[in-house]
Amino acid sequence: MRFLVLASGSGGNATYLEIGEHKILIDAGISYRQICARALEAGVKFNELDFIFLTHEHGDHTSGLVTIQKRTQAQVYLTGGTYKNLASRIKDNLDDACFRILDLQNPLILDGFLVTPFMTYHDALEPCGFRFHEQGKSLVYMTDTGYFPQKTFDLIRNADAYIIEANHEPSLLLDSDRPWLLKKRILDDQGHLSNEDSAFLIANVLGEKTKTIVLAHLSEECNTKDDAMTTYRQVFDREGLIIDDFHLVCATQDHPISLIEVK
Repeated sequence: MRFLVLASGSGGNATYLEIGEHKILIDAGISYRQICARALEAGVKFNELDFIFLTHEHGDHTSGLVTIQKRTQAQVYLTGGTYKNLASRIKDNLDDACFRILDLQNPLILDGFLVTPFMTYHDALEPCGFRFHEQGKSLVYMTDTGYFPQKTFDLIRNADAYIIEANHEPSLLLDSDRPWLLKKRILDDQGHLSNEDSAFLIANVLGEKTKTIVLAHLSEECNTKDDAMTTYRQVFDREGLIIDDFHLVCATQDHPISLIEVK
């Protein structure tokens, strides 16, 4: 299992994942051309795709879906709520046969690996995150959630790698020129995780297998890499953890991260 965050942020989201011989895209918020170029920049030749998994219907996660699916003929997995709320320009231009509806109560068994979808909390209709399992290894992908309740921590506990939202630093958000209603939406339980909320969540679910943490969906206006990293270090210190024991990376909007192998 190996993965590559191609783009992460309000301008578009896409992550490439290989599990065995299978090629997977998590979210499709940038164009097919951008995906090919960014994958090549990271040393990956993107020329086929088996599956696309969508977290929710917002444009920064779906804007490239039509072209990507038509070029690759990949099956598209999404919740019933996400399908219902997909923009008509997407549904009208794709064959219904390409869509597969996920059941949040049951893992999905594919050829040689398992996908466990789980509920997230965002202002979308039935958004979700994913845990991908293969041969004792797992990757958790979770962005665009205002919080994650402690009663569901076991769903994401002790993964080998996490791609987790660290959207904003609250002081920067509150001091920004954004309208108050937008600030309230981001801070709400159906909004986005702050740096501290993200760090606290990961500190309480990581385990002995955990090696890699990728911080995703950083706001370009209300967060910085330094703020996110500093907050993670402070929270880990407070929780009795050593941040340098982990490979901590910040994904960006305009460039891919280096390819990460889940060992």
